Amino acid sequence: MHSNLKIKKKIIGDDYKPFIIAEVGQSHGGSLKKAIRYIKSISETGVDAIKFQTHIASDESTLDEPFRVSFSKKYKSRYDYWKAMEFNEKEWKKISYYCQKNKVTLLSSPFSLKAVKLLKKIKIPAWKIASGEFFSNQMLDEIYKTKKPLLISTGMSKYSEIYKIVKKLKKEKIKFLLFQCTSEYPSNKKNIGLNIVDEFKKKFKCPAGLSDHSGNLMTLLSAIASGSNAIECHVKLNGPKNNPDFSSSISLKELKFLVEFNNYYYELKEAKINKNLLSKKVKKNRKLFLKSLAPIKSMKKGEIVKADNITEKKPGTGINIKYKNKLIGKKLSKNIKFNQLFKWKFFA
Repeated sequence: MHSNLKIKKKIIGDDYKPFIIAEVGQSHGGSLKKAIRYIKSISETGVDAIKFQTHIASDESTLDEPFRVSFSKKYKSRYDYWKAMEFNEKEWKKISYYCQKNKVTLLSSPFSLKAVKLLKKIKIPAWKIASGEFFSNQMLDEIYKTKKPLLISTGMSKYSEIYKIVKKLKKEKIKFLLFQCTSEYPSNKKNIGLNIVDEFKKKFKCPAGLSDHSGNLMTLLSAIASGSNAIECHVKLNGPKNNPDFSSSISLKELKFLVEFNNYYYELKEAKINKNLLSKKVKKNRKLFLKSLAPIKSMKKGEIVKADNITEKKPGTGINIKYKNKLIGKKLSKNIKFNQLFKWKFFA
């Protein structure tokens, strides 16, 4: 049994519905207007949270940083790209406002100390730690001081490194969730590692989930069905494919289906029944579908029922088939046709 995690009013753990996070990433292209459009569209699907990334080029990058993928000639360097993706404090407050207005939780991954301080000002309820920031001790130490829950992606981490950060979190008494993550874009299904989610739960006694980069809805549905406590996935709206996460993202329509599946699957899983207690509907159908004892051919009053005169026919409203031996040797007190059921009242 692991300890649960709470983000606002939502509890994350084995006894609760999986927490769905829609990752916008850099799909907004640095446009506040587009970011707000994402918030409105994504919130309508019913997700629990929308996640952005808080980039401040001057505090996280240098001109030496290479592009992860070549997707646009618009930017001379990776530094310039991050610069274009920035939102200032005023813009972040607008993003926060629109998330509140659309009744969806705002999360964001910081990538620098300055980003942490900015996110503290807009009072995010929990911290999402990106796989690459797993080792940013200076930034993490600042985050630990807030005592807010951490959602940690482990896409670039080994167990020895995960043990170290978990030890720190437990010492600081900070609630956390570990995301199994594969830092490939898009991730091959053979490298997803759903088995790791369960391993995390057992090894670290914490909630665990999948942060996905496969861009495949099937992966996410499988993660829910196999016991993930939280799901994070990149989402794309209709538009140009000029962002590095496009191939790792699912569509808005797929996101809506994911949420619907999550709701349905949770209700299905929670609707536990006692197999020994039949519902009224089942009892009614039981009589309809089961069989009773019936004559193979029409019989006359006074005839003795023999074993070779008996067959089984629907419905189950006549003499139960388990009483076949008791019926043998009985004398009929009235005529009975082949398409009738035997009834005890037909015997003297």
